[in-house]
Amino acid sequence: MSTKRPHLSLASALPLDLSSSVAGAFDGARLTQARRLAGLTKKDLASKIDVTPAAVGQYEAGGIRPRPEQVRRIAEVLGMPATFFTAGRPRAALDTGAVHFRSLRSAPARERERGVSFTELVWELAHALETYVRMPDVDLPGWDGGESTPGLPTDPQQAARALRKRWDLGDGPIPHLVRLLESRGILVTVLPYRNPDSRKLDAFSTTHLPRPVVVLNDERDDVYRHRFSCAHELGHLLLHGEAHPGDIQHERQADAFAAEFLTPAVSLIGQLPTKIDFTRLGALQQTWGVSLDSMLVRCRELGLHTEAVSGRAWRRLKALRADGMLPSTPVSSYPGEVPVLLERALGMARRKGVSVQTVARDLHWPEHLVQQLLEYVDPRPALDLQDALEPTE
Repeated sequence: MSTKRPHLSLASALPLDLSSSVAGAFDGARLTQARRLAGLTKKDLASKIDVTPAAVGQYEAGGIRPRPEQVRRIAEVLGMPATFFTAGRPRAALDTGAVHFRSLRSAPARERERGVSFTELVWELAHALETYVRMPDVDLPGWDGGESTPGLPTDPQQAARALRKRWDLGDGPIPHLVRLLESRGILVTVLPYRNPDSRKLDAFSTTHLPRPVVVLNDERDDVYRHRFSCAHELGHLLLHGEAHPGDIQHERQADAFAAEFLTPAVSLIGQLPTKIDFTRLGALQQTWGVSLDSMLVRCRELGLHTEAVSGRAWRRLKALRADGMLPSTPVSSYPGEVPVLLERALGMARRKGVSVQTVARDLHWPEHLVQQLLEYVDPRPALDLQDALEPTE
C-alpha cells in the first residue's frame, strides 16, 4: 500500500515582501551553492553586489547575514528567488572531496565546484518529485542510503561479473545502459551547460547523497564514450565508497570494471579477431555498444594482439579518424542512453495536478532551472522502466 509523503514547502509561510524575512532566515550554504552553480568566485560575486570578498565569506560561513537590500542584489545576480536562500528545507551537502572526479588537473577547481552544486540540485529535484511519486528503490550492493561500502568482490572484473549476476543480465550485450541504471534507482543526468572548461570534467559521480548520482558530459556527443563513462562511474559507485578525486588506481579499477561489465571476456574472446580487422570490429561495436578504442584495448588485454599488432591497429584507427571515416554517433540516436527518470517522474506527478511551477515553488527555484534539469529528453517513445515509477495515493 502506498504511503502519502509529507509535502515539504515553505511557500505559504513567506510574506509577499521577502527581503527582510529572507535576511532573518538566511542560509549561507545556499549562497555557496548558488554562487558555485553560477561559476563565480567570492571575489566575482562581491564585485557584483558591492561588498568585499570577506563579507561574502562571512555570509556563507554564517558569521553575518546580508541586509535586505543585499539579499535582493544577491538574488538578482545569481538568478534565484530570494526565498531560495532561506533555511528550513532539505538540502544536499557535498564537497569536491566526496565526488569521483577523474582528474584534479584537467578541469579548474571552479568548474568542479560548479559540478558539485549541480549534483546537489539534481538530488534536491529528485527528492521534491518523490513527494508525489515513488521512484525505484536503489539496488546497489553495499548501498545504505547515503553510504556505500564494497558489497561485491573488490577485484573490478569479479565485481562486474557479480553485478551482472545480481541484476540477471547474463553474459550478453547491455542494450540500454543508462535506462538500466535508472531502473535500479540511480540518478543519471547530463550537464546542461557547456563551456570550454566544462568539457574537461568528463563524467563524475557520488554515493554521498541519499540516492547515488551519476553525471555525464555529452560534449563530444558520442554514444560509445557516453556508455563507457556511465559504466566507469558505476564502477566507482560499487568499488569506491570513499571518493579520492584523481586517484589513478581508482580510475584504472573503474575502467577495468566498465570493460568487463560492458564486454564480458567469457563472451567476447571468441568474437574478437586475432588480426587487424576493422570491419569485424565495427560490427562488434554495434553489437556490444562500445567504441573501437575499447575493442582494441580488449584485444590486447585478452592476449589476442601482440604489442606490435596493437600498435599498428592504433595507428590505423588514428588515420581512419583523421580521414573522417569514423564520425561520432550521437547519444540522441539511442533513447535507452538518454536519462528519463526525472522527466517521467514529473510526467506521473502531473496526473496529480503537479506542474513545473509547483515543483519550482516547492524548491524555491526559478522555473527555468527545473526545466533545465529536465530538458535532456529524446522525443521518441521508449520502453517504460518496468512500471518502476508508481504514483503515491
